[in-house]
Amino acid sequence: MDAWRLAEVVTLRSEAFGGIAFHRERGVTLEVDAEAYRFLCACLAPRPLPPPDHPAARLVPQLARLGFVEPVKNGRKQARVSLDPLWSGDGFTLSTPETVHLAITARCNLSCPGCYVPRFGAEPELTTAELCGLIDQWAQMRVFQLAVGGGEPLLREDLFDVLAYAREQGIVPNLTTNGTLLTSDVVRRLERAGVARVNLSWNGILSASKDAPGRGHQRRDQAVTQALRMLLDSTLQVGVNLLITPKLLPCLPHVVARLQAQGVRQATILRPKPPAIPSDEGRAWYEANKLRRADLLRLRDVLNAWQGVLHLEVDSALVGLMGDADLALLRWRGIYGCTAGRRICTVWPDGRVSPCSFLADLSAGNVRQLPFAELWRRGENWEVLRDPAGRPQGGCADCDIASQCGGARCVARHEHSDGSTEPSDQGGEGLLAGDVECPYHLEKVRCVF
Repeated sequence: MDAWRLAEVVTLRSEAFGGIAFHRERGVTLEVDAEAYRFLCACLAPRPLPPPDHPAARLVPQLARLGFVEPVKNGRKQARVSLDPLWSGDGFTLSTPETVHLAITARCNLSCPGCYVPRFGAEPELTTAELCGLIDQWAQMRVFQLAVGGGEPLLREDLFDVLAYAREQGIVPNLTTNGTLLTSDVVRRLERAGVARVNLSWNGILSASKDAPGRGHQRRDQAVTQALRMLLDSTLQVGVNLLITPKLLPCLPHVVARLQAQGVRQATILRPKPPAIPSDEGRAWYEANKLRRADLLRLRDVLNAWQGVLHLEVDSALVGLMGDADLALLRWRGIYGCTAGRRICTVWPDGRVSPCSFLADLSAGNVRQLPFAELWRRGENWEVLRDPAGRPQGGCADCDIASQCGGARCVARHEHSDGSTEPSDQGGEGLLAGDVECPYHLEKVRCVF
């Protein structure tokens, strides 16, 4: 081997701080400074191996181990790709979302009381043609991943076509489902569509719902368990989403042990959040199921006990549990806490774009009226989220990891609202409030996950 080049499965994108490299097969993202980004761009064409005293001599083996560069025999030619700068911002908000969350339908075959999907009006869902047009825009902008959910996405007849089209355009599609509609044929079609990962939501099953568990609950539990077996027997990456309520928390060690025994390798722990659009019913559910400080401390202990046995991730609203972690380590691991409107956004079934799934009222506009790139660039109603100087207040203000956590914005806004079903801060002022339940403000905790 006398040369190396950038692997074909790597997507490059420039940013204000340098650039990002995304490995489409492994789902790994590298954020690099300007010098390293120029080096990666140079690798679009075969490059001679550097001499031992060259700074890149140590970088190339590391990139090769991660699969970002590959050796080339005989200096084979490769077309050079032009990568013009896309963004001249401050680096706090990316030029393009890393991941777009697509709520492809609001329809669902279950009625879980804690569902975050708002009630939609009469506007029709985006058509197949509209979705593929959006994917074309995202591919041009170099969006890395598409997280498809709902409602229940398997109720969309064109789901597999949309997923396959995203993969064809170089965007990695992932799917979140309640699992009750999964069959062996559905799993095979997901594989053929190029889906990378399927996240199975057990929260609607294991945490029960409004009624006491009965035969219907048991049937759903059995259906999800069967779906999990089918997924684990496939080539798909499999994750399990667990919404931890106070009722489920005492059972969590048993649940995690059950998942581990079935062969699950990765689970994501979710924190209950207020409804995306305030409602009396949603507020009542949240108040009855939110995690308080004592719950979060107990959750931290469970996570510490099981980390390493099962790979456990937490959602952005639980990053505060890492309060004593080294800040540089959090940055190296790419942990940013709440990145709504800065690194991610949500597109709803009717085409509205919001900063995340839990801030649906902060719409930047609709993709049926304006190109997605313009909506992302303007970020109307997202100013507070995107302000680099807009640090959370309260107990979060002097937190050691505030820059990598930022608190749970949707939770903070709810806790500091006036209790009405209409948010009192359409401009987002309450988004800067502190997370009043975060236990790190009470004690220095040790968290290993």
